[in-house]
Amino acid sequence: MNPIHHQHHEQHHPPAAEPVEISTGRLEAFSDGVFAIAITLLVLDFQLPSGEGPLINRLAHEWPSLGAYVVSFLIIGVVWMNHHTMLHYIRRVDRILLLFNLILLMNVSFIPFPTHVLADAMSSGHGERTAAVFYGLTLTLGGIPFNAVWLYAAAGHRHLGKNITPAQASVLRRHFIMGPFMYLGATLVGLISAIASLTIFGVLLLFYMIEVLGSSSGAAHPREEQPRSPVQLLTAVARTPAPPAAGPEPAPEPAPEPVRPAHAPAPPAEAAEAAEAAGPSEPAETVAHAAPAPPEVCAHCGHPQEDAAPEPAPTH
Repeated sequence: MNPIHHQHHEQHHPPAAEPVEISTGRLEAFSDGVFAIAITLLVLDFQLPSGEGPLINRLAHEWPSLGAYVVSFLIIGVVWMNHHTMLHYIRRVDRILLLFNLILLMNVSFIPFPTHVLADAMSSGHGERTAAVFYGLTLTLGGIPFNAVWLYAAAGHRHLGKNITPAQASVLRRHFIMGPFMYLGATLVGLISAIASLTIFGVLLLFYMIEVLGSSSGAAHPREEQPRSPVQLLTAVARTPAPPAAGPEPAPEPAPEPVRPAHAPAPPAEAAEAAEAAGPSEPAETVAHAAPAPPEVCAHCGHPQEDAAPEPAPTH
């Protein structure tokens, strides 16, 4: 290809940009900030009760606001705990996951408004059931983007890390899906009684908190495929069992003495002890082996002369 034409082609058709991935740390930090602001906005709806009469009576008149505040505070806290658990297992974040998480945070930051509407309606006695349904629908709809975050991250295990198995991800999926249906049931009760609906929301949160406290003191192993309850899996964030207590180290065994072969000479110290135990010994006779004398040479022929045979001994 012509270099000029290739350069012109690159100017009109730039290479596709790589997908941008956001770190889970930034996502978690931003989400924690939204949760903190939403919880703080709940307390801003409190106002000093006005009117005449004892202060205790005026404070008792504000119990609906206090009840709605406590329930909403715990609901936001529970959503934050579950959100923290999700991000513990998520290792990759893309734009689609960011969008689902942003919708979830929009719902969380909206919770203070229906809380104020419900508290005001219960204090005035007008529109209680409508306010209770509006409050319950806000919490129920919040479960949709929450489940969307987990379903998208767990699909094909492509956004999850190695610290969770597919079986555990399935347990979390079933647990998260149960939340919106339970909230929907409490919302339908609001069509009959706002106080009963708010009470059911509080009971659901109370059972959840009791189960969390009970599972925190348990000794569930983090590598179990199926935890004893879904909340144990939610609260077992990289929980590692304590190592066994180390006892006193055993004394090292003495090294065995090397075996000396039978033909090896004894060390000088052992030889000296053996000599003392045996006592004085007679000196060994030294046998000198004389070298054979060279044969005599004949003076006439120069040949060596053989030794003459020994004469036989005389017999008697």
